[in-house]
Amino acid sequence: MNGLASPDPSPAALRLMIGSYVLLFIELYLVMLRPDLALDLRWIIWLVTFVSGASFLVALCGLPTAEDFGGGDDR
Repeated sequence: MNGLASPDPSPAALRLMIGSYVLLFIELYLVMLRPDLALDLRWIIWLVTFVSGASFLVALCGLPTAEDFGGGDDR
């Protein structure tokens, strides 16, 4: 199985990563349901949710490279 750092990662590695982010979202949602949760902790949870959501979207879509924009080494 090729890892995520390899140029051609295997589908199993991607599924494991995406599955872990989905589990993180579920866990954060269940923690937010507690009525006695402090307000400061709620803000931290929202921040972690935003960061993990952005990471999840980047993992799904990927990041553009210089070749995608017609660039490259323009020296």
